[in-house]
Amino acid sequence: MLWRIKDTEIYYEIVGEGKPVLIIHGCAPDHRLMMKCMESVFQKYEGYQRIYIDLPGMGKSNAPDWINSSDHILE
Repeated sequence: MLWRIKDTEIYYEIVGEGKPVLIIHGCAPDHRLMMKCMESVFQKYEGYQRIYIDLPGMGKSNAPDWINSSDHILE
């Protein structure tokens, strides 16, 4: 799924139901790596909705010209 804000498209996937938990990857990987790492942990616990995102310019999210640092992502 895509979430659009300004001229940025942020890709995300939602797994499960319950209390939302936002899963954010570090630099270079994307949502697929985080899903592989985290889903085995969440199999032990019920009641959590996991939201896996790709940061701008990574995975399936685009990289607009105005984002050139992690500080700009926060703006």
